[in-house]
Amino acid sequence: MSRLGDPRHRERRRILRIVGPSVLLTGVLFIVIGTGNFFYSMGTFEPPRYFWCNFVGAPLLFVGFVLTNMGYLGAMARYHAEEITPVGVDTFNTMAHGTKEAMRDVASAVGQGIHAGLTGQAAEATRRCRDCGEENETDARFCRGCGHTFELAVRCPKCGESCEPDARFCDQCGASVA
Repeated sequence: MSRLGDPRHRERRRILRIVGPSVLLTGVLFIVIGTGNFFYSMGTFEPPRYFWCNFVGAPLLFVGFVLTNMGYLGAMARYHAEEITPVGVDTFNTMAHGTKEAMRDVASAVGQGIHAGLTGQAAEATRRCRDCGEENETDARFCRGCGHTFELAVRCPKCGESCEPDARFCDQCGASVA
């Protein structure tokens, strides 16, 4: 019995695999005869006698192609699945590996929010260092893991001098940096 439950499925597939290529080949033969006769008649100055074979061959070619495709559709689908599945799996795994840290951060934030909601306490505010990934308090000026500064110096718009992050006026020229 077939996997699809129809006991005649294999028999129909076998018939399609025989009839389809046969009709396809017949269509090709008619087109070759009609086209060959057309070009042959150009040298003899006689009208082509078998040009009508092209008009019979074209539909036969189409029908034979469709029947052949139907007969081999399952085999083609299995082939495509075997080709596409490893690529899809690799793509998914690469994306999962690349987003692992971000998902961990999201899960941690959700967990902190749930914990804060259950205990009635505010979640502790932290910021992650861009260089080493260490969690630091939001008001920290330097990372406790690598020493990276969180405070970025402000440039004076007038002279370009580097000023303290909390400065309102430039030490060099006195222009407003706020």
